[in-house]
Amino acid sequence: MFSLSSTEDFVLVTLLTLCLLLFAAKIGGELARRFGIAAVVGELFAGIILAPTLLGGLHVMGMQLIVVNDEVKMFAELGAILLLFLVGLETRFADFTKSGLLATIVACGGVIVPFVLGYALVIAWGYPYKEALLVGAALTATSIAITVKVLKDIGRFQTKESGILIGAAVIDDVLGLIVLAIVLGLVEGGELNLIDIGIVTVQSVGVWLALTIVGVFGIAKLIDRLCPRKECPRMSGIQGELYGPNSPGIHCILKCDGTQEASAIALCFSYAYVAGLAGLAPILGAFAAGMTIAETKILATIQDVTEKINFLMAPLFFVVIGTYVDLSGLTVDSLIFASILIALAMVGKIIGCGLPLYVMNRDPARAIIVGLGMMSRGEVGLIIAGIGATSGIFSNEVFSAVVLMVVVTTVVTPIALSQAYKRLKFTTPVTLPCISDEECARSP
Repeated sequence: MFSLSSTEDFVLVTLLTLCLLLFAAKIGGELARRFGIAAVVGELFAGIILAPTLLGGLHVMGMQLIVVNDEVKMFAELGAILLLFLVGLETRFADFTKSGLLATIVACGGVIVPFVLGYALVIAWGYPYKEALLVGAALTATSIAITVKVLKDIGRFQTKESGILIGAAVIDDVLGLIVLAIVLGLVEGGELNLIDIGIVTVQSVGVWLALTIVGVFGIAKLIDRLCPRKECPRMSGIQGELYGPNSPGIHCILKCDGTQEASAIALCFSYAYVAGLAGLAPILGAFAAGMTIAETKILATIQDVTEKINFLMAPLFFVVIGTYVDLSGLTVDSLIFASILIALAMVGKIIGCGLPLYVMNRDPARAIIVGLGMMSRGEVGLIIAGIGATSGIFSNEVFSAVVLMVVVTTVVTPIALSQAYKRLKFTTPVTLPCISDEECARSP
C-alpha cells in the first residue's frame, strides 16, 4: 500500500464517490428508460441504493464506498444551478405575455391549492411550520418536460389544451420559484407574522424581477451587439484563421473559440452568486440568467452546450439527492404520511388547475387533461427537497416522503395522460402556431 497524506486520501475518497455515483446514475437512468420511465427516476433510485445506510456504507480494502462529503455536495449544488439555468434557457420572457389570462389563472390555481394542502397536512401531522412551508413549496412545482414528450408522442402537442397546459406550466415555474424564495426567507427568519411575510415577499419578488429585467432588457441586448448572428465563425489555430458558415466573420466582436459559451456559464454563476447574496436560493439567479440568454441570438449555441454539461451534472445532482434518503428509518406512520402526501400532490394539481379551466370553458375533458399534465414535479421538486435536506429543515421522514412524491408523480403522469386521451372523447385537434427556438434566435 502507498503512503498517502490526509489531503491525498481525502481527494481519492471524493474521486471514488463521484466515479461510483456517476456510473450508478447513468446505469439507473438507462434502466428506467428501458421500462419507459423518466431517467431521473432511475438516477434517484441509484442514489437510494448507494446511500451510506445501504450499499454505500460497505467498506472495500478499508475504504468506504460512498462518502457524501462537502465537496460531493458542492458538485451536486452546481448540478442544480446548471439545471435551472437550462430551464431558464427554455423560458422566453415573451411567453408570459402570450400565455393569456386563462393560462395565468390555471397556473395560480396549480400553485395555491397544492401549497395549502401540503402545508395543512404537515401541520396536522405535528411537524414544525418550517417543514410545512417547504413541503408546500415542493408541491407547487411542475415539470413540463415529461408532459411535452407525451403530447408529442401521441400527436396532441399543437392543440388547444396543450397550448393552455404549456403556457400555464411556464407561469407555474416562475410562480413556484417565487414561492420558494418567499418560503426560504420566512424559514430563515423568525416567527411568522404578516409584516415579515410582506417584507420577504417584496424583497424576494423585487430582487428576482430586477435580475430578470436587467438581464432581458440590458445584458441580452449587449450580447446581441457583441455577436449579432446566431452562428458565428470561430478563431482557429495559432494564426487565428476564421472558419464557419459566415465569412469573412468581421461582424462578430467575440472571435475566440468558446468565449460565448464560457461567458454564458459565467453569467449563470454570477447571477446565482448575486441571488445568494440577496438571501435567495442561487438556483433562482441561475433561472433568471437562463431567461436572459433565451432572449439572445446565441440561444441555440448556449442551449446545446448547457445540455451537454447537464449530461454530467444533472444526474450527479439527482443521485446525490437519492443518497440522502434513509429507508432504514421509515416506519408505518411515515409511509402513511408519504401516501397521503402523494395523493394530495396529485389531487391538488387536478383541482387547482382543472377546476378553473372547467369553470371558464365548461369543458371537463380538457380540464382533466390539463390537471393531469401539471401533476409531475420532476427536477424542481427534487431541488426543493435537496434544499430542505442540506439546510437541515427536513426530517428524514418528511424528506423521504417528498422524494417519493416526486418519483411517483413523475412515473404516474405520462401513464395517466396517455390513458386519459384514450378514454376521453376529443374533437379534431385545434392547431396552434408554434415557433421554434431556432426561429426565435434568428428573429431580430
